[in-house]
Amino acid sequence: MDIEFHYYMTYLIAARAGFSPGEATVIAQSAQEIDDNHIPVSVSAGTTAAYENAISQTMNILHPHHNQKIYPIFHFIPGVPDAPTAARKDGRKSDWVTTPDSPLANAMLDTAIRSGDLYRIGASAHAFADTWAHQNFLGKDDPYNEMPDSGWNDRLVGEIALLRIGHALAGHRPDIPGLIWSDRRLVHATIDNTVRFLDAARALFAKLYAHKNGASPEQAQVESLTADLQADIGPSSSSSTQRDQVRIERYKLRALTTEYGATAIPDYAIGRWADDAFVEQRAGVATQIVEFIGRHTGLAGDILEFGTRLPFTWKDAARYRDTPWYKFQEAVKAHLGECWKLLVRRFPELADQIGQPARL
Repeated sequence: MDIEFHYYMTYLIAARAGFSPGEATVIAQSAQEIDDNHIPVSVSAGTTAAYENAISQTMNILHPHHNQKIYPIFHFIPGVPDAPTAARKDGRKSDWVTTPDSPLANAMLDTAIRSGDLYRIGASAHAFADTWAHQNFLGKDDPYNEMPDSGWNDRLVGEIALLRIGHALAGHRPDIPGLIWSDRRLVHATIDNTVRFLDAARALFAKLYAHKNGASPEQAQVESLTADLQADIGPSSSSSTQRDQVRIERYKLRALTTEYGATAIPDYAIGRWADDAFVEQRAGVATQIVEFIGRHTGLAGDILEFGTRLPFTWKDAARYRDTPWYKFQEAVKAHLGECWKLLVRRFPELADQIGQPARL
């Protein structure tokens, strides 16, 4: 999924579940920030306000974090190998396959909900929803991810194994709302992303509603939400495109209705929370992170792999803990820590692989 679900639809789901427009914005922004939080930074190093972030996405496929925590916690949560949705023509199975609404995905979201932290709830909502969009892919290099109709030369795929991480060989197809496409690995090869996305919306709504209201939503409420989102996505087709502005305008109009808070959804701007928190200091000139990244294209992805972080300075060192960026980063760190324990219980061998203690 991309910004259409993680930001706009997540906002609508949270608002319909009873969160205020301000709360829904924090949840939605946090959900989308998971994809955009791929720049390792060091803020005010050498001072009492020194801080380093934890990335939640990797953009440089040459230095992926697929063997660490990011993919299996935030993008490809391991599911149920025997799930009907994972049935393949070749009969292949994997304990790491992502399947929708899996027990591990629910457990991870439940840890965030119990925390009551809106930033963490949003961050975990991202991964929970992605179990529908990313189903039948593994968040690691594996032949399981090879696509017979990917358009890539089979020999090239074999030689460049990194192409087999996640849904790289399927391109953006799993993430586009309303797209009908084919996954020829599967017994049921025809995929309608609208069906998948609406299933994800219903499940996320039920979780958020129960947290906010102390009870499950009535079926009529679920059906109403489903009908609204289906109308906003529009008819499914094989030509649906990514980040369609017509669809986005429909989400924004939906937010103005009473059921969804009657408040405009703030336009999402990449780097907004970071730019509100810190700047780069260069020859006496303060520049923002988006501009910095633009100047350093090619370096900005996975710099942590080389032991380097981009240097910045807090705008207000005395109040940096009050910034949404800091609160989001703390939520990411807390979620990684708690969910890593869940992951190691499922895969004990990970304790040795990453150098973690065997018993957590």
